[in-house]
Amino acid sequence: MLANIDVEATQARKFKSKRSRVLLDGREILGKPDWKQRKAELWARCGGRCEHEDHVQDSFAPRDTPKLLHIRCFRVAHDPHHIIPRSKKRDDRLSNLQALCRFHHRLVDQRKIGGRK
Repeated sequence: MLANIDVEATQARKFKSKRSRVLLDGREILGKPDWKQRKAELWARCGGRCEHEDHVQDSFAPRDTPKLLHIRCFRVAHDPHHIIPRSKKRDDRLSNLQALCRFHHRLVDQRKIGGRK
C-alpha cells in the first residue's frame, strides 16, 4: 500500500492525522481529525441542507420542448455520503461527498446507516 502513496502531495496537505494520505491517483484517505474537518467543509458547502436533487417535468413547459426541473430536498442533512462507495474505491475528497438527509441516504445507499433503522 505504501507504493500507492503520493508522499509529496500528502506532505503538502499538512494533514493532522498520520493515517491520512493522498494516493497516486489523487484520492484522499482521511484519518479521524481530517475526516471531521472534511465533514465541516461538506456542511459549509451544503448549508446544512440535503444535497439530493429530484428531476421532475416542468408542467408549464410546451409539450414539444419538455423541460426538467431540478428540485433540491428541503430536509436537514445528517449523513455524509460517498458518491463512489467507500467499499469500491475509498475517496474522501469533497468532490466525492454529498450531504444527505437520512431518507435520501437510505434511498441512495439501500443499506442500514451506522446501525440505525
